Parts: sequence; structure tokens; C-alpha cells
Amino acid sequence: MAVSISAFAGSLALASGPGTSGGQILEIPVGARAIAMGEAYTAMADDVSSLYWNPAGIALLNQSQASFMYDQSFMDMNYSYGAVATPLENGGLGASLSYLGFGPINGYDTTGAPTGNVKAYSDVATIGGAWLGDFWSAGFNAKGVQGTLADVNATGFASDVGVNLIYPREVMTGTLRLGATIRNLGTGMKYLQYNDPFPTEYRVGLAAVQMMDKKLNLSMDYGKVNDANGAVYAGAEYWLGSHIALRTGYAGTSAEGSGLRAGIGLRVGDLSFDYAYSQNGDLGMTNRYEMTYRFGAIRPLLSPEERAILRRGKQAMAEGRYGEAVMLFNSLIDLEPTYKPVRRLIKTAMGGYEKQDEYAKNLNKFKFAPGKAVSSTDNNPGEMAELEQLLNLSNDSEQASVMKPSASKEKQQ
Repeated sequence: MAVSISAFAGSLALASGPGTSGGQILEIPVGARAIAMGEAYTAMADDVSSLYWNPAGIALLNQSQASFMYDQSFMDMNYSYGAVATPLENGGLGASLSYLGFGPINGYDTTGAPTGNVKAYSDVATIGGAWLGDFWSAGFNAKGVQGTLADVNATGFASDVGVNLIYPREVMTGTLRLGATIRNLGTGMKYLQYNDPFPTEYRVGLAAVQMMDKKLNLSMDYGKVNDANGAVYAGAEYWLGSHIALRTGYAGTSAEGSGLRAGIGLRVGDLSFDYAYSQNGDLGMTNRYEMTYRFGAIRPLLSPEERAILRRGKQAMAEGRYGEAVMLFNSLIDLEPTYKPVRRLIKTAMGGYEKQDEYAKNLNKFKFAPGKAVSSTDNNPGEMAELEQLLNLSNDSEQASVMKPSASKEKQQ
């Protein structure tokens, strides 16, 4: 079995490049768009693949997404990745599953005699969440990692943390974002007596998003894995209209897979089809194919000014100033008509305002008689009790009027 473990470790090295870390499945990049852009995606991440690159990017989604990526790699290895993420009013949630199969591996007993092929695979389950502020977002992932070789299993747990800072002013009609993340902090993996740490990676990135009337995206990263030298990543994306995107980049990783990246994206309605090509040195080229489906209500990202209006409106509603809340929410609808959560808020505020208005009318009705002022009942418990009784009677009368038709209807039946 020791020889089998050595063979398994060799397969892992071929999958992700030289190193001594365990759980190498954690280093396999995901998202055909991100890979085609040179894997420079720390600040660029704003789609479902953010679960891998920077969990803070989940908060920047404007619509729910589900994606699936497949990679038929070298030496009978195959990799599959599926993920789903949804935006919330002040953040987002997501989850993903990935699977790496190593194909048949020769097994040997302790004497070195062959025992036939054994199965080897590894998988990862991830769940993540993110929070959105006026000029920032922050996210966190939790991962469960499992590896299997014949009858030997290993498990481990890892986490990611990430942040984004958003420059508040437009630059060439676009937005600048600065991102940072630490990935794969955790327990490591242990096969028998072999205990290896996870490939913890530290990254910082800068992205220029939706430049030149939302046609151009540029990104650059610097990253370092605990068992490798630091590397620079860079990428670009250009949209030909609203349906076709051209992508290219360079990944300077010290692993076997460093080199040029390229790809293309096609979007038709709510479906996107993405392809990425990457070099893998002496191991040849890798092709990755991904399909993404967008669904649910669109949540546009509010500007800092719009978020300030939303925050003030919520505060006014919490303090019972419903009229002010209605005006603020109406102004937000004028600014961003497609932001659907505010329509629910304005409905609630209108309900509160109507109740307050009805109460004020009833109160004035009993405080003042035609042509004659009546003193306030605030300091007169007797008059206040009488007023409350009258209001209760009024409510009872309204309820009775509502019940009468149903009673007569029952008689007809």
C-alpha cells in the first residue's frame, strides 16, 4: 500500500504542479472566464466562480447563477465542478461541489507485487457567504475535503476569507476594485502516516471593471502558495456587443501550468457558454468548458448614494416616520427602477403611513367640534379613556359591518 500512496502523490503533483501540499484539488482553478483571463480574478470576481477565487465577490452578483464546468485532463484524469450562488439584499450566498478522478492507478502490496488497479479520487464541498457595504464587500467560505485511494480515506477542513474595496468614483465610465484573499486555511490531509498541509494561498488583485462603456475588463493579481514562489497573473476581456466576449491572459504560476491563457464567451439570454485554453508545459494543453444559467430577479448594485437613501428610508420606517420613508423609497425607485426589494419596502411604508393618517383623522374628529375648540386629552385620563372607548367602538362597528354581509350570505345558503 505504501507504493500505492507514492503513486497517488505523483498523480497529484502532475495535476497541480510540484509541491508538498495535500488536497491539491484545492489548487485546480475553476470558471472558464477566470481561467481565460490568466487566472487574475481576485478583484474581478463577481460571478458564481467567486466561491473559488474570492468569496467577497459573491456579494457583487446581480442575479442568481448556476454553473457547471468539465475538464478532461491528461493521464485519464477528469475534473468536474458545479456551483450555485444567489444575491441577497446586503450580500449573497453560494455553494459548490468539485470532483477530481485520477483514473486507474497500479496497486502493489508490501512486497512490491502488483495487486491490480485501484480507484483514486478527491472531492470538495464548499459553502460561502458575503456581506456588501457602501464601498466594500467581505466574504467567508467553509470547505470539506475528502480523498480516497483504494480502501484508504482522508478528510480535512479548510476556509477562505476575502475582501473587496470599491473606488467610489467612475474611471473611464468604469469602476476600480482592489481585492485580497487568503485561501485554503485548514487542517491538511493525512493518508496513513503521510500528513501534508493544504496549499494555502495569499493573493491581492486590482481590476478595472466595465471600462469603455462596459466593453473592457482588465485585471492583475499577485499570489503566493505556501510551497511555491510568488507569481503574477494578468488578464483582459473585451465584449463584442452584448453576446460575444474575447479573453486572454498570462498566469505566471511556478507550477507546470504557467503560461498563456485564452478563451471565448457566448451569452444568449440567460445562458452563457464559456471556453478556456491553457498551457501545461510538457503535459500539453488543457481545454475547459463551462455553462452558466442565470435566473431569478435582477438585483442591480446600488451606488453609495443610492445605498445611503435606502439606509435612511429603513431608519425612518423603523422610527415610525412612514411619510419620510415613502418619499425616500420613491426617490430610490426613480434612480434605480429595477431594484425590486425597494418595492416591498415602499408597500410596507405606505401601509404604516395610511394607518397613521387614519389614526390622525379619527383623533382630530374627537378633539375638535365644528366651530368650537376642545382641549387636548393628553393630560386628562378620563377624556383619554373615553376617546379610546370611542375608537374601540368605531373599530367594533367597522368589524360588524364587515361581518354582516357574510352572515346574510350564510342565511341565503
